[in-house]
Amino acid sequence: MTRLYSLILIILIAASTTFAQDESSAEDYFVKGEVYASVGQLPEAIMSYEIAIAKDSTNALYYYALGLAQIRHKRLGEAIDAFNTTIELDSNNLDAHLKLALIAKDDKDYEMAIKHLDEAFRITPDLDRKLAYKTRIINILDKTGKFDQAGPHLEDAKSVHPQNSYILYMDAKYHNYVTKNYELAKTSMQIAIDKMEEEKGKAHDHYYYELGFAHHSLEEYENATSAFSQVTNGKIKSKTTSMSPKYQYQLALSHFQMYDIKRSEKILNAVIKMNNSFEPAYDLLIEIKENTLDRHEVVKLLEHKVSIQMDNTRKVRILADLIDLEIKYGDYANAKKHIKEFEQCGIPLPDVRFMEAIIDYKENKFDDARDKLLTIMNTKESKTKYKALMLIGMIQMYEKNYEAAKITFSQNFPGEFKVASREYLKSVNKEVDIAKKNK
Repeated sequence: MTRLYSLILIILIAASTTFAQDESSAEDYFVKGEVYASVGQLPEAIMSYEIAIAKDSTNALYYYALGLAQIRHKRLGEAIDAFNTTIELDSNNLDAHLKLALIAKDDKDYEMAIKHLDEAFRITPDLDRKLAYKTRIINILDKTGKFDQAGPHLEDAKSVHPQNSYILYMDAKYHNYVTKNYELAKTSMQIAIDKMEEEKGKAHDHYYYELGFAHHSLEEYENATSAFSQVTNGKIKSKTTSMSPKYQYQLALSHFQMYDIKRSEKILNAVIKMNNSFEPAYDLLIEIKENTLDRHEVVKLLEHKVSIQMDNTRKVRILADLIDLEIKYGDYANAKKHIKEFEQCGIPLPDVRFMEAIIDYKENKFDDARDKLLTIMNTKESKTKYKALMLIGMIQMYEKNYEAAKITFSQNFPGEFKVASREYLKSVNKEVDIAKKNK
């Protein structure tokens, strides 16, 4: 479009009396354009540049100057065309690549911005500028949820400035959350912190957090605690709470009550490694271990106890204990048999209804589980109600209904379920981000 406009313009000029005998060179018109641009006469500058281009369409500098004038004259689309022609003629025109990167970033075309910043990195011999361009790329990827693509750019940045503390910090984040190579994360973060402590006496709080996270993930809990102790910023410090023995114990307790025994046991073993004097973890672990023993005799005794009960109220309580034991033991067939016996007593208990829903969930009968859970959502027993709500969220996650799960886990859960809902919400948000990236 720009070239067509230029051709028409030249024809009109050639037809005019004023310019009929004009034998000025392309360079003359370029100089005129520079003069006009310097005093803010942008239409005249643009016209002069276009005449220069008409006389010599192989000069990349003319197109670049035209693009600058068009930007100032608010003709962004034509400016992009001019800059693109500039790099077609001269692929090493650093300034044109930078202008296109800036325009693309402002237009939220981050892929194009990264492309031109990468070209700028390739072109410039200046090491500081190389680092600056790679840093911009890494920050764009971080802020747009595509940090998993940052690896090659981090390696480029480290090849230019191996000791740059910010790049090492971003490298640690990349390995902490993308590659899960916590040893590499720890190494990068320790170098960055040592450098900052040497220069400033203390590193940034988020540096200590990333170091602590790497240590924690490697089960180096004493070192993690030491790193976290350096964090003073309240917002960052609150993130360390999720890696404390108390928080993890609450998470384990919630999983236990949702009959996810294996996950609960795994978390409890980690809690004991974090703090081997944390007594509640031992108590719950003992209860879990008891549930893994052969309880055939216990079941027989409970069944006999049920058979001799004349009082239905007492009988249903014993049956509830028996069903609970069988589900923890993974004996769903006998649990279902005793649920039927329980129902014949005619005394409904929300807890048993929830246990029935748990069995449906374990057997992937999600619609049946959901129907049962909805019947107990208005129960006065708040703990059972929140367990039911938690299970609904778990079903929604399994069905990949992440928006609904997000709403469910955002409810105001009490006690240990507050911790579990927070962790599930993190997982939901992660899945939502992945879905957005794959669109």
